[in-house]
Amino acid sequence: MENKKKSKIISALGIVGKQVGLIIVALLLATIFLAASDYDPFAIIRGIWNSMTSDIAGTIRWMTPLALAGLAVCVTYKAKVFNLGVDGQLYMGAAAATAVAVNLPVDLNQGVSVVVVFFAAMLAGAAFAMIPALMKVYLNTNEIVSTLLLNFIAELFIEYLVTGPLRDPAEGTNLNASAVLPENTWLPRLSWLHPSSANIGFYIAIIVMVVLAFVFFKTSFGHEIKIVGSNPVLARYSGMKPKKTIIQVMAISGAIGGIIGAIEVTAVQHRLLAGFNPDFGMTGIVVSLLANNNPIGVFFSGAFFGALHNGGINMERITDVPSAVTDIVTGIIFLTIGAKFVLPKIKKAIAAKKSENKGGKTV
Repeated sequence: MENKKKSKIISALGIVGKQVGLIIVALLLATIFLAASDYDPFAIIRGIWNSMTSDIAGTIRWMTPLALAGLAVCVTYKAKVFNLGVDGQLYMGAAAATAVAVNLPVDLNQGVSVVVVFFAAMLAGAAFAMIPALMKVYLNTNEIVSTLLLNFIAELFIEYLVTGPLRDPAEGTNLNASAVLPENTWLPRLSWLHPSSANIGFYIAIIVMVVLAFVFFKTSFGHEIKIVGSNPVLARYSGMKPKKTIIQVMAISGAIGGIIGAIEVTAVQHRLLAGFNPDFGMTGIVVSLLANNNPIGVFFSGAFFGALHNGGINMERITDVPSAVTDIVTGIIFLTIGAKFVLPKIKKAIAAKKSENKGGKTV
């Protein structure tokens, strides 16, 4: 028993070591790129360091939606369902949160108001995720394509809302946005960081992480998700219902996306704005992959990407490095992490080709 525990610990440490190694390699490549481009090669390092020390509030502000997006992707990936529609689901959650918030009584208790708003956002996100889930289960469509395309529909729907039904009449034609949400629906800021853009959505992200970790590692439903993901045929013969599981994980993922949308409008913007989402969902895919789709690991990889995003903002502010270079540096890091999953497949394909050639020569 002790040997098994030791082997598990060693295995876990090995995985963590590989992830840290990937991050170090990515940062080294980014440093080389900056040096080759005649910029300060250590600008990105300084930016990240600044975001983790003097501007921890900014890092928490960005890590909250990124960690939640990673958790939303992680849920479906466990069942080998690929949800590329987290951005669309958070848009729908933001729209529902705004529509409910602006119609709530201004004298309603703040706690009750926030719960009602978040519940509406979760329902909207889950309902929007049901579209590709049902299409996959009953029409055998590719969820990668359907979830990706639905992002554009959701974005255009937000444009329609902020220029039509939810437009703030007080703004006239100056701003495509809803009215400012009543203060009793605002999510409070973190009191221990002041002044701060960080909010208690950070605690919500921790709660979601703990719940998902418990579900995956301690419940029969979590075991069922893993079986459906690894072998749906075996799952079916074992009395499980893969189709039902797919619908459930997509609903959970969509609900988490809705939470991100609600946090953005109740804690950051305090209103619904057109085009407010900086691709949280797409970054969430990399966040989840870096953590091997482990909910606890996702939270920490979300912290890294939060520091990276905030570091890019700080880098632009304290150095002469433009924002375009920041995006390129982020792209280099994405590619480095993505290579972790591509290279083993390339090696496998080469090995298979060599084996095939040897077999042909023997004959």
